[in-house]
Amino acid sequence: MAKFVPGTDTSIKSDEPLLDVAASANTPLKPGKHVFQLVVTDDSGNASAPANITIIIVDSARPTAVIDMLDATGGRVPDPEVKVPFGQAFRLSGDRSSDVGGAVKVWNWTLVRG
Repeated sequence: MAKFVPGTDTSIKSDEPLLDVAASANTPLKPGKHVFQLVVTDDSGNASAPANITIIIVDSARPTAVIDMLDATGGRVPDPEVKVPFGQAFRLSGDRSSDVGGAVKVWNWTLVRG
């Protein structure tokens, strides 16, 4: 069976009708529309008109939120519970939040209990 590796291959010529698209975490097809095209050639050397298929890669994995408190020097305090003196300002960071299939675009902060 012919094998197509995303990020490595752009075109595969094979004497077999099956194509294995070897997408993985290391070699993914990015979320969005991808168009694959097939042209076949017969034993007389005649090429077909192209046939296309659109594959839509969907990112349905939830991102991971991570909160750190930054101390006065900018150092991270990753503890889930941090004591701050009364009346003192502090800074929170969500920059270690991540998304496997894309990128975090919005950080929505809410005081849940106060």
